[in-house]
Amino acid sequence: MITVLRQRAFRRLWLSHTASAAATGLMPTALILAVLDRHDGFTALGLVLGARTLGFLLGALPAGVIADRYPRAKTLAYSSLLRAAGTVAAALLLDLPTIALCAAVLLAGAGEGVFRSAYQALVGELVTEEHRHSANAATTLSLRICLVAGPTIAVVAHSGLGRTASLLIAAGLWLVAAALPPRHGAAPEGSGRANAFVDFGEGLREARKHRWFLAGLAALVLWLALGEAAKYLMLPIISQERFGGDWLIGAALGAYSLGAACGAVLMSRWQPRRPGVPAMIMLGSYGLVPLALAFAHQSWIIIACCAIGGAGIEIFNIPWFTAIQREVPQHLQARISALDFLVSYGMSPLGLALLPAAIAATGGMLVLTVCGVVVIVAALLTLLVPGMATFTDPRRPDPAKQPLGKTATAAT
Repeated sequence: MITVLRQRAFRRLWLSHTASAAATGLMPTALILAVLDRHDGFTALGLVLGARTLGFLLGALPAGVIADRYPRAKTLAYSSLLRAAGTVAAALLLDLPTIALCAAVLLAGAGEGVFRSAYQALVGELVTEEHRHSANAATTLSLRICLVAGPTIAVVAHSGLGRTASLLIAAGLWLVAAALPPRHGAAPEGSGRANAFVDFGEGLREARKHRWFLAGLAALVLWLALGEAAKYLMLPIISQERFGGDWLIGAALGAYSLGAACGAVLMSRWQPRRPGVPAMIMLGSYGLVPLALAFAHQSWIIIACCAIGGAGIEIFNIPWFTAIQREVPQHLQARISALDFLVSYGMSPLGLALLPAAIAATGGMLVLTVCGVVVIVAALLTLLVPGMATFTDPRRPDPAKQPLGKTATAAT
């Protein structure tokens, strides 16, 4: 990671992402605290948080086309400005009707959806192949640290400076993120000016060419819709009923974040020859979390499984992002990343909506058991897909062996 951070272009990009990640870590807690201060806070809270998620999905939908059609550094800057504007508006509209606040938060969420896809594609554009794995590890590590620190900063700012302070701090961080991307003004090579629907269809056709991508995406959907959703729904209940308080919630989520940070550090030092094997095994390891919630009567087992699950998602994420940057043509990378975020995160609310009914009908233990087993089995079954073990498609030539073009050397 130190080596790749010495490259000026990536260092600026990484600092922009870190400022953005800090604001992203602040935002949910800042919104929760600010909205709950309203007289209708509890009623409005679900609508406001839902508007943020909806905004992210609406932003992720066109994000790939935008970032593949226009200069990605400028796309990053404009998306950060959009989030800053939405967050400032949210701070100013706290006492107005909920619909106005939701509109502001939706705007900020849309900027986040655009930022993520453009960032992943820009890493592939600016960083040479030999350093992309380390660049993705550095990205993940800073993100995890910011997601842990952000809520604490939000609480301190809310307590000491008032309910709008943490929102304004987040907006300021996004202004910093907008100013930092490297000055790289060229549009991606091969980008066209066709109809946006045609461009999006081209991205779908590219995704279908990569069997490892489709299989991994299916496993990731189940990870989010079953494993992650089951954890968030049942962890508070298990903590109260089995362990007599809420302390397990903080311990388990903290262990997850610590495990994720350790996974990022590990992957910064380790580049396996068959990255898909540890990636899919460790993605499946998250199934241990709902299984532990179902059967464990000692808290340390649940905490340990959350730590393993946190490490597992980063052992998956880092080679996954690196593979997309390596295997997908550069002018299509943002569309593939957008499809990744759109499908996987778009299915997560579905799990949160459907699992409570299943739990009420059949009981929490059965649902947790099924979720855990499905997550494990689905991840392991993907290793039967040709090319999954190496995250490459054996039917296609390796794009890394093709001419890199003038943008591939921009990191120097």
